[in-house]
Amino acid sequence: MTEPGGFNFEELRKMLQQMGIVGDEGELDLGALMERMQKMQAGGRMFGMTPADQDPDAAWLTTITAAKQATVAEGPDPELLPHERAAVVDAERIAQSWLNEFTTFAEPEVPARTVTRTGWLDETSAAWRAIVEPIIDGLGDALERSSTEGATEGMPEGVDLGAMMGPLMRTSASLTYRDRLRRELSKVARDTLTGTEIGFNLFEGTEVVVVPANVAQFTQDLEADDTDMMLVLLVREAARQRLFRHVGWLSPQLLALMSHYAREITIDLDAITERLNPESLQNMSMEDMVRMGEEVQVSFFRPASTEKQLGILDRLGVLLALVEGWVDHVSARVMEKWMPHAPQLSEVLRRRRAAGSPVRSVLRELIGLDLAPRMVRDAENLWAAIEHHGDIASRDQVWRHPDMVPTAKDLEDPLAFISRADDPPTDDLDEQLRRLLGP
Repeated sequence: MTEPGGFNFEELRKMLQQMGIVGDEGELDLGALMERMQKMQAGGRMFGMTPADQDPDAAWLTTITAAKQATVAEGPDPELLPHERAAVVDAERIAQSWLNEFTTFAEPEVPARTVTRTGWLDETSAAWRAIVEPIIDGLGDALERSSTEGATEGMPEGVDLGAMMGPLMRTSASLTYRDRLRRELSKVARDTLTGTEIGFNLFEGTEVVVVPANVAQFTQDLEADDTDMMLVLLVREAARQRLFRHVGWLSPQLLALMSHYAREITIDLDAITERLNPESLQNMSMEDMVRMGEEVQVSFFRPASTEKQLGILDRLGVLLALVEGWVDHVSARVMEKWMPHAPQLSEVLRRRRAAGSPVRSVLRELIGLDLAPRMVRDAENLWAAIEHHGDIASRDQVWRHPDMVPTAKDLEDPLAFISRADDPPTDDLDEQLRRLLGP
């Protein structure tokens, strides 16, 4: 019998009967299962998992390799010809010269680069690993805690179900998440247009990076000039790279929020934990075992539910919105002067972002973060208000320290933020020093 999910219970039952784990009536033999698990654990293998699955370096290499294979399977991934790469470099120089008038952040003075889709995966691999491995560890910790709590109660003497199930559950969490990650990264590799479009600086350097195969695919059905669209993308990417380069705390802060989120992961496995007690295991059928595994996988990707998690996601969302809003504002100022004939191109990119392309949805799929278009618009309006009230330099100065950047409330009320910036609060020590040192 094959269920809709693709599981052939009869085949699975026969295999486990041959292993002595399941009886003739399909019931689970707990003693046989414990003995089998102990043998596999001693041999370094658990249900098809190899020691390599528990080696972080090997596991990550397998994940990226699988993502690259999936990307190549979807279609060609051509390198640009030398004259095509040179055209991108020349266009980026123009974009950088335009930006100089509208931001105090200097250009990196390194030429733009083009990469293939698989090259994008290779070059962003280290950054992705820094982002997702704390999440994988958090999932493993949460699942291990859920699966081992009370697992020794009622067990035969000398049998510690928790000691055996804990490592198994941790490895299962890693394999399940990495499989999801492989699919998501493959989608992003086939969709991303530039190096930092996701909102993070994923490359080690600060040069502008473009994925021409994806740009060509994106523009082929648009009623727009390809050269103009490339210029718009280069202006946006150059602005974002200038921001990441000059605001030294920004990338570490984004990663720190992701790591903090991972430490707060909890998994709602009360019902599944209850099934792990000896009495439940004795009466568990093969269908129950498969369904339990499906429930575990679903629980990995439920939206954040704890107050701390939601608070972290809110802070992360505001910071990403401030980045995108700043890029929107600065690039709009550039195009207002230099490309007034192509305002529709910016609107095309806004619709792309709002539509939830793989680039914009990957964080939602992996951690439940959804960047609301309204929040980005509010951030753009705030940056415009700050510049209008002061100038470009005062606007960029807001990025000087993480304590100075606007909050979610400031996005809703830019004038209140500007007012506070004009009249910074003083504390008692400041006042005493003024009295002591003043005339």
